[in-house]
Amino acid sequence: MFTQQSTSMQQSTGRAASTFSKQDSDNLRFPGENKKQEDLQLSRTRTEDQWSSLQVVSRMAESGNPLMMFTEQELTCSICLDLFSDPVSTPCGHNFCQSCIGGYWASSAICSCPLCKRQFSERPELSINRVFAQIADKFKESRFGPLGDLEPAKGTDNGHPGPVDVTCDVCTGRKSLAVKSCLTCTASYCESHVRPHLEAPCYTHHQLLEPHEALRGRTCPTHHRLLEVYCRTDQTCICAICVLEEHRTHRTVSVQTERVMKQKLLGKTESDIQSRIKEKTIRLTELNRKLQSLRSFAQGELSEVEQILADMTRAVERIRAELVGGIEEKQSAVLGRGQELVSQLEGDLGQLQQHKASLETLAASEDHINFLKSIDAVTTLCTDDSEEYPEPEQLELHLPLGDAKRTLGELRDKLEDIHMGEVRGHRSVSLPESESVASLQTLRRKEWSLRDLRRMRPGSGIKKVRAFADDINLNPVTAYPFLILSDDRKQVKRGEKLQFYRNSSQRYDVWSCVLAKEGFTSGKHYWEVNVGENKDWKVGIVRESAQRKGLFDMNPGTGYYGLWWGGSQLRALTAPSLTKVKVSSRLRRVGVFLDYEEGQITFYNAKAGSEVFSFHVEEFNEKLLPLFGTGDKEVPLILMTAQYNIPE
Repeated sequence: MFTQQSTSMQQSTGRAASTFSKQDSDNLRFPGENKKQEDLQLSRTRTEDQWSSLQVVSRMAESGNPLMMFTEQELTCSICLDLFSDPVSTPCGHNFCQSCIGGYWASSAICSCPLCKRQFSERPELSINRVFAQIADKFKESRFGPLGDLEPAKGTDNGHPGPVDVTCDVCTGRKSLAVKSCLTCTASYCESHVRPHLEAPCYTHHQLLEPHEALRGRTCPTHHRLLEVYCRTDQTCICAICVLEEHRTHRTVSVQTERVMKQKLLGKTESDIQSRIKEKTIRLTELNRKLQSLRSFAQGELSEVEQILADMTRAVERIRAELVGGIEEKQSAVLGRGQELVSQLEGDLGQLQQHKASLETLAASEDHINFLKSIDAVTTLCTDDSEEYPEPEQLELHLPLGDAKRTLGELRDKLEDIHMGEVRGHRSVSLPESESVASLQTLRRKEWSLRDLRRMRPGSGIKKVRAFADDINLNPVTAYPFLILSDDRKQVKRGEKLQFYRNSSQRYDVWSCVLAKEGFTSGKHYWEVNVGENKDWKVGIVRESAQRKGLFDMNPGTGYYGLWWGGSQLRALTAPSLTKVKVSSRLRRVGVFLDYEEGQITFYNAKAGSEVFSFHVEEFNEKLLPLFGTGDKEVPLILMTAQYNIPE
């Protein structure tokens, strides 16, 4: 049977090929002859169809069997090269399977006949030729047996198909298990019937799959046809019959064409995902690095606090030993002297008691001679008490502990304040989900009250940072136009009139500030500024790339780290608002210490040698410049560098 099918298919293929070749040659005409050639072609087609009809009628007359008037070639679709299934006729008179012509038109931008190439302005409405369909079905029954035999047989235990197995669509009678299913033919084949697909050249482009997976999800639920077309209007896969019916006016393309377009979109989506993966990886790396930096910073602070507390504990123990030892020593001396007086008085009291008894005995004696002899001796003993004893008020314990107790009381109160400040600081630390990684900066040094603890640490101060003192000079190129700089570039104050500085992109035009000529990209550096009685000053550090033109907020977010004295209040340039800094007395001299590698900027009360405020930055990655600002027209800011002998 497959030999006959192959022969008929090859003949049909040859007929179709010759027809296509003929039509192709006919189409190679000059544009002016198109109409004429189309009329001739239509006439020729009608003549051929009439001749075929005459042949059919002649064979019908010669044979008593109606099926004998058709050959297998005449009942074969020229598109799928198989017997007609739901045959339809085009307006030009050619017959095709309904699904074949629908799929052909869906995959082509021009609606035309596959055989004669006649073009149609609109997609024709095709109806199934019921008589022709019945003739094709009868022909199939005559060749392959009754259609009922094509139903899958129930499974048995002797190797025949079971209820869930896929059977061969070609086998007649008892059907064998299918080994492959063809997506082009929409049929399944057993081992023997699949051989033409594996050997015949005409089946080269047919796609074979495992029978269980071949048609699963690949057939139309309405028409049970293979899904070959993609409807862009409804964005779904449809069959060729759907193209001719409910999707007739929709935009349709072949699934292969849509796959190519979607494949391009898939590549773009994959590229976008790869970019997002790269971005997330970078952010994750930055987050881990920031967390590691914060952990290192917290560990360093913890070690420093433990060291400070250990030093304070040793100092307190030393003070305790000195104070307690001194008190105990003086107490022992005074109490010892008092105990000696008590013993002496007790001895004298005993002797007096004895004299009293002697007097009573003598007074009661009747021996006049003995009385007179003894009276003088007894009286002398009773009156001989020339020793002087100190008054109790004279035994005093003098302990000059007033200053010590007052100092210790202040220390205790300060420690209590630090404790409460730490509790408040811890309670204020929060990491809401909406905040970015910068929210972790709530662990910055300014959130802690450790500077008060450092201030009380024995031996603490700025002696060690003064070893890094630098010679700083003001840069007139950056000075605000109303600022007056001294000739040695060590002093600056606000002037009454505009100074004639040349225009510069580095100059401040709103803020009354000036930068130092020296900048730092590494190492440790220290300098002092004598602010004296200046009523409006700023001292700090600024990033080289920070904004200088116009009005803007000065805070770490804009690259500024510093202190501002104004309105009798000291404030730190922090964000989102300024931080009030409490100091025991007004600053007259400010020390600035920069540790570039550690990301630390610390401000000192240079006269008291105590820390005032500190900024902690994760990383510096550009040049840093000293910043000086003043709005006072009388008292200048003076740079106390090595030339002015920074005091130790």
